[in-house]
Amino acid sequence: MQKWQLYAVTVALLWTSPLSQHRHLGLGEGPVHQAAGRNEAIRAELERMLEEDQTVRNQADEVEKKYGSKSKELEELWARQTVKDKKNLSRLEEMIKENGWPGLSSVGGKASLAAFLILQHADYEYQKKYFPLVKEALKKGEIEASNVALLEDRILVREGKEQIYGTQLKTNESTGKLELSPIKDEEDVDMRRRAVGLPPIAEYLKAFGLQYVPPRKKQQR
Repeated sequence: MQKWQLYAVTVALLWTSPLSQHRHLGLGEGPVHQAAGRNEAIRAELERMLEEDQTVRNQADEVEKKYGSKSKELEELWARQTVKDKKNLSRLEEMIKENGWPGLSSVGGKASLAAFLILQHADYEYQKKYFPLVKEALKKGEIEASNVALLEDRILVREGKEQIYGTQLKTNESTGKLELSPIKDEEDVDMRRRAVGLPPIAEYLKAFGLQYVPPRKKQQR
């Protein structure tokens, strides 16, 4: 399996992960489609943008382990990535304006995943702006439901609301450790995850070294 096929989960508001870390989380680029003509050029460009999106993210863990989470080296690394992210987002907006959302049938799985990750790594205002377009693409089968779930959770958490699918984590300010952001109707979260192609939440959290503790069942009156 190639590196671009290994989907990463981006969890906390500022924390992201490279594609190569979470191959078993049930998230991916979807079925392979052939892109032709003008779409072929867009496909190739998006795939290059995917590499740019992942360059620093593939180095961040190593730099953090070597120099520390608050080091100048890590800060400079993310500063370079921020510049790339803004450049990629600007180009994605141009593509959307010209051709609509880069869907599976028009640009193929890898390029469509690139578009999603660029938006997933964008600021809240852009995620909110393009979420209706992403939802419409989902209705047409042009984007994976699991990807849409991840974006929806990210938006909700940024709005201070409870997430739906349990994809977003945060750092506990007291302990410095990762933990789940609050989940709406957590008892049924695995049912919702299954419906969009996500693995059980306990399996998902193992990738982050966390053990899932289910909520206490509500007592019926």
